Formats: sequence, C-alpha cells, structure tokens
Amino acid sequence: MDIIAGLSGLLIGAVIAWQLAQGMAAAEMSRLRARMHEQVRHWQEETERARASTARISEQTAAWAAGCQQGREDVLSLTRALAQHITQPGDGSTPG
Repeated sequence: MDIIAGLSGLLIGAVIAWQLAQGMAAAEMSRLRARMHEQVRHWQEETERARASTARISEQTAAWAAGCQQGREDVLSLTRALAQHITQPGDGSTPG
C-alpha cells in the first residue's frame, strides 16, 4: 500500500508541477505578447512621424526649389534689363 500511495503522491506532484509550469509559461507568453504589441505600436507611431516629417521636408524642398527658380528668373530679367540699358544709345547724359 505504501508503494501505491507513494506513486500516487509522485503522480499528483508531477501533475501539479506540470500545471504550475504551464500556468507560469502562459503568464510569460501573455506578458511577452503585451510587450510585443507595445513595440509594434511604438514602431507604427515612429513610422507615422517619419512619414509626416518626410512630407513636410518634401514640401519645404519644393518651396525652396520654386524660390530658387524665381530668384534665377529675377536675376536673368534684371541682367537683360541692364544689358539693354547699357547698349541703348545715350539719352544725352554722359557718365562721369
């Protein structure tokens, strides 16, 4: 009888240990899953911030390029006007 009681005790202890280990593993999996979701959320937010920053920089770059083009056109028109003014026959006034 003592052998049956001892084997029963070992079997019950093994089942309880297995259930405790399974419960601890489930708790750890739950904790890791929550952490993974936090990290996914973090990187999704980072992605959105990067996309917004990219869009803003793209707009600024387009505005800068348009400003450069406008400045170039202004310089060219001023150069043409000065060139025409210099090459036109005198209006009676002499420099100097």
